Amino acid sequence: KPFSPRELVARIKAALRRYGQSSSLADSRILAFNRLRIDPDGRQVWKDDQPVELTAIEFDLLLALAEHPGRVLSREQLLQRVWGHDFYGEARVVDVHLGHIRKKIETHPAQPEFIVTVRGVGYRFEGDAQ
Repeated sequence: KPFSPRELVARIKAALRRYGQSSSLADSRILAFNRLRIDPDGRQVWKDDQPVELTAIEFDLLLALAEHPGRVLSREQLLQRVWGHDFYGEARVVDVHLGHIRKKIETHPAQPEFIVTVRGVGYRFEGDAQ
């Protein structure tokens, strides 16, 4: 059906308003901790506003920890969340991947700010959610 120019402008403005609202809702899904931001839907990570390149496994591990800040997750829990229940292999694979993540997101990987080892138990994500 044909529109008058005035109605067309009004419809475009309404669509832009709706788009702006949905885009701000998407932004609210970003997990922000100190200098680290994680976008679960876009599968992107930024540290100090610089993109961080992670593999799919590294991203899934980081997200599993970051979704539960302050909570200790064992290697077995991380294996189940990231690799699934049918994983067959060595649990130390978690340590290797977390080492790679630390090199990418930590300023001093030997003194981690975000991913902390809880000796004999597992790993904990540290950071104040913003």
